[in-house]
Amino acid sequence: MGSLALACTGQIGDPSLETAGGETGGDIPPPQADGSLPYAAPQPASEALRARTWLLTPEEYGRSVKDLLGVPVDVSDMDPVPDNGIYPNLSTSGLVRVTLAEQYAAKAEAAVLALSDQQLRALIPCGKVDAACKADFVRAAIRKAFRRPATAEDVASYGEVFDLAAASGDSALPFRWVLKGVLTSPYFLYRTEIGAPSDEANAAFRLTDHEIATFLSYSVLGAPPSATLVAAAERGELADPALLPGHIDQLLSAPGAAEQLGHFLVQWLRLHTFEAEVEKFEDVFPGFTEVKPAMFAETQSFLRVNGGMQGSIASLLTAPVPDADPALSAFYRSDPSGAMDTARSGLLSLGSVLAKTAKQYLTSPTLRGLFIRDQLLCQHITLPEDFTPPPIEESELRLAPKTTRELYETHNAQAACKSCHSLTDSVGYMLENFDGAGRYRTLEQYKSPSLTAPVAAPQPIDAAGRLINTDVDGEYDSAAGLGRALSRSTWVRECVARQAFRFYFGQVESARGIPPVVQGTAALDRTGTLRDLLVALLSSPSTVERVRE
Repeated sequence: MGSLALACTGQIGDPSLETAGGETGGDIPPPQADGSLPYAAPQPASEALRARTWLLTPEEYGRSVKDLLGVPVDVSDMDPVPDNGIYPNLSTSGLVRVTLAEQYAAKAEAAVLALSDQQLRALIPCGKVDAACKADFVRAAIRKAFRRPATAEDVASYGEVFDLAAASGDSALPFRWVLKGVLTSPYFLYRTEIGAPSDEANAAFRLTDHEIATFLSYSVLGAPPSATLVAAAERGELADPALLPGHIDQLLSAPGAAEQLGHFLVQWLRLHTFEAEVEKFEDVFPGFTEVKPAMFAETQSFLRVNGGMQGSIASLLTAPVPDADPALSAFYRSDPSGAMDTARSGLLSLGSVLAKTAKQYLTSPTLRGLFIRDQLLCQHITLPEDFTPPPIEESELRLAPKTTRELYETHNAQAACKSCHSLTDSVGYMLENFDGAGRYRTLEQYKSPSLTAPVAAPQPIDAAGRLINTDVDGEYDSAAGLGRALSRSTWVRECVARQAFRFYFGQVESARGIPPVVQGTAALDRTGTLRDLLVALLSSPSTVERVRE
């Protein structure tokens, strides 16, 4: 939401706005005396985004190679995009280090040499491996690889590559080496948003028609533009505000759009690393390792049903989570105090979310509260520089707590901790009926590696908490109740629009009031569907307007 003037030792806001050089929340009023924060519409901000180049992710690279050559390429061994803590596909994340450059070269050479004669002929406009077809082939290869028409300089450069390879006496080698050359060119590996050469002297400019097509296709489908979309671009339809929404709607009907939306939702919930990173102590949560794949599959199924194109924020936060995998259902009910018929509803009751926002041996009201503040409300709590919170393990050894809540309440009573933890832990307590592995429980027998044995008999769970600094403040005592409250929040709808902007535009918003976020929030206010959010987001003026800085 930007940096809010709250009584926290740090800040509550979104430091990404500050690092992006944008506003820091100055158009957000301070919380009211009772701690509530009624929604305030943002001040309008510039529609023009910064000019940039944008390295293809390994997955986009693989689809782009297949689109050019017609054959798949394995990208599983390529260097991954560094995790920036926001979304892996941000345009600022991609860096071509030596190892990645070597991988590009090796994969390009292997792919073109593996083409059969028939596959190679299919890529040559005249259908023959004949030097007489050189000019048309070079133009066609460049146009498809670079996602724009070939320039005279392009044709001359790759024509020289063709001629050099022709000296080998192998009639197919010139065609293969041109393909290898375009596959390792920056114009293939990067998406550009720099405008036409004639715009170089202009601070503000419009993307070229081909750049718009490329932006939309990779954003919506994670793949290069189709011939149909390119044809629409060349007719000027993608730059026409009246026609652009229709083309976006068509893109969203393509199979790849649903897959891309699924990637967004999983990354929004910070679950793309779930299977690789989340681990639990087996003696505390026996069976977790075995059901972890089923837990992630449950998440994907829930998001597909409730977060698809016709899904909504309300369904994501309140829809029932059906029993699917028998082993997973048994695991969820394996705590002796758990009710056998307990229903789950909304993403806050997904085992993957609950396990990811917990420690290896117990829950963490702080991590769960931070998740809700960060991902659902776009409120990011930052600590002051040179401040290290006192380790909670010290409180654990000193207190020998009977419950996790008792530990956190005592720890957070310290002056250095209280102001920030009152914003997070009071929310995290509402999820305490789910243990650190997502199992339902009504009692807790506190266990910790720091303590040799439980210090007390099982204690009743107290899941009552208070939500403050939102437009739906109140006291709630369950994940379901909290989910229903958040589903009514305009701050949540704006946050989802901002999160979608970050994923689909590949950058952090410079201000709350940029057109994609404003239009996306308005769409969610009107209909609530994710499809309408994406149409509004991607049909804003920011899709085509850029500025040089």
